[in-house]
Amino acid sequence: MSEQSVVKNQPENETKLSSADVSIIDILKEMQQVPREYWFNLLKIIKLYRESVTQTVGSKQTQDTERLVEQHRALSELNKQWIEEGDEKEQTETWEYLRQNLDKHRTSI
Repeated sequence: MSEQSVVKNQPENETKLSSADVSIIDILKEMQQVPREYWFNLLKIIKLYRESVTQTVGSKQTQDTERLVEQHRALSELNKQWIEEGDEKEQTETWEYLRQNLDKHRTSI
């Protein structure tokens, strides 16, 4: 691709764009305004921004997964303790209490 304008015959949009309205053409138009000697720095900025955005999303998913694994582990341990040492009547009452409260506070995932 040459250094000449990548975007041709596109009307200038003087109104402000919302995030939903931004296209690759808008991004390219802005990039074309940057002098060539600064392209390397611009590329580094874009890469750093992309990495920060994807790390944030990945980090949140990792935290959610770790939380779910820990909850599963705790419930498994509780179940094991109930089986090994619990009173059957007490276990049944406790389970009913927990089930009712879990159903009351259940969120859809």
